[in-house]
Amino acid sequence: MVRTQTFLLLGLILFSRQWVGPDVARAATLDRLEASVNSSLILASDVKRFRDTVGLRAQLDPLFAGTSIAAEKAAAKDADIIQFLIDERLIAQAFPVTDAEVEQEISSIQSTNKIDRASLKNALREQGYTFDDYFNLIRTSAAKRNLIDRDIRTKVTISDEDVKNHFYNHKLRSGAAPTAYRIHLIALARSTYKNPGVHRVAAEDALKAIRAGEAFADVARRVSDDPSKETGGDLGTLTDDQMNPAFKAQVKKLKLGEISDVFGNPAQQLFILKLVDVASDDTGPLNKQKEEIRSQLTAQEYSRQIALWLERQRQTAFIHRAGEPSIASLPKAP
Repeated sequence: MVRTQTFLLLGLILFSRQWVGPDVARAATLDRLEASVNSSLILASDVKRFRDTVGLRAQLDPLFAGTSIAAEKAAAKDADIIQFLIDERLIAQAFPVTDAEVEQEISSIQSTNKIDRASLKNALREQGYTFDDYFNLIRTSAAKRNLIDRDIRTKVTISDEDVKNHFYNHKLRSGAAPTAYRIHLIALARSTYKNPGVHRVAAEDALKAIRAGEAFADVARRVSDDPSKETGGDLGTLTDDQMNPAFKAQVKKLKLGEISDVFGNPAQQLFILKLVDVASDDTGPLNKQKEEIRSQLTAQEYSRQIALWLERQRQTAFIHRAGEPSIASLPKAP
């Protein structure tokens, strides 16, 4: 399939050079091929059009804001624009939008803004854009919204714990440490085991059981030598001053709900910690920033999920960029 598409593409290019008139051939040479995505071609004129309409795209494209190319705008490198257009074609091919659907959306926009088609065209012309530019970007934007609505939205969930985690981790990095941590503990004393090897294996087995799905509290009741085993390892809430340095060092590495690796002195005790919660005397800043943090994390997760989606699409698409070998899989001639 890859070879067939490549030969067809090469044939098309050769045909255009050999059989069209000289004026058309010169135009075709100027409007060179930059890349192809399955059966869709990206030409030099597409890169130019991107630069010419970057302001309109900023108004319409739901996946444009926040990208590096949005910051650079018309000054973006050709290679970056081409990659953006490749990703855009992948989305458009997976979520095609018909002319009728574009017309319906434009009519809805006109109705909402109480303007007719002539007024819309005049407004676009005053900004330096054509109606065709607008029509094509509405189509592209609709395809991207379809991707978000049909594939991405259900994969993005930001919990209160995620928000709290981000807030306190940020405070930790900035040096404004929270007041106290709620910790669960499993402690295995060396004296309980016959030799150091068995002691270490017992600790690692306990950690494996937790990571395999057994409740931390159940494992603590079963194997821990600490008095807190009766409450599932719950040590309550401890301030920085109340924790020993080894515990503090481990807790600072953890996010809410995370489990530490096995640590401690093999000659005495080995430990496993779970960070259950983080508390502060001043929850005001968290409450004020909660929705802002949630929006920020949501945007980041949308970007991550879209990047994963695009990577999956690239694995199955035929993508060729100008300058790359036309048929990479063919062996070299002897």
